[in-house]
Amino acid sequence: MGVKDQIIGILNSGEAARIRFSFIGNNGTQQISVDPGMFRSVAQAISQNRIHIVEDHGSLDSAFLGDIAMYSSRANTETSVAANTLYLGRNPRYSRLFNALVVHESVHAAFDINSNSMPWIDNECAGYIAQAYYARNSGLPRTAYEYGSESILAFSVVEGIRSHSDTDVTFFLGELRSSLRRNRMYSRYINSHFDGDGV
Repeated sequence: MGVKDQIIGILNSGEAARIRFSFIGNNGTQQISVDPGMFRSVAQAISQNRIHIVEDHGSLDSAFLGDIAMYSSRANTETSVAANTLYLGRNPRYSRLFNALVVHESVHAAFDINSNSMPWIDNECAGYIAQAYYARNSGLPRTAYEYGSESILAFSVVEGIRSHSDTDVTFFLGELRSSLRRNRMYSRYINSHFDGDGV
């Protein structure tokens, strides 16, 4: 099976179909929502070649190494990325960690498809929470993620959602936002605004 069919399968899986959550955005009023229809719409866009996939991007870009993925909503000549494209690094393709990462990036793609507008920090939080939901739904233990990482914090948000603990959700969502702001990997854009333009 090629990676395109694999990703479509991940997004149409039962694990992805059980991802549904919402939270109040960083501005205190906007509701950020993720539901299974978003994953199906991205799978459809990939199958119709409206979203493209580029494998082993790290072999071309030394700054893009290892177990990583990135969705690009717009072309950027400085970084040589195309619009509406999912870039994959040198990820092992057959693991639940890879599948969860695909789910994370598909959240960004879905917000782009739907022309959503929100602070980038909310977009990233939604991606991490969806990633943690997929991981949990697939039976991947939280210990699979590095202690103190954004993925672990998102896992704690999911556990708060599932136990109906608004206090835990608020606390760990705040910690996730703080961690994203401190992480140099996101410093270029995390405090800016995301505007999806459809595909």
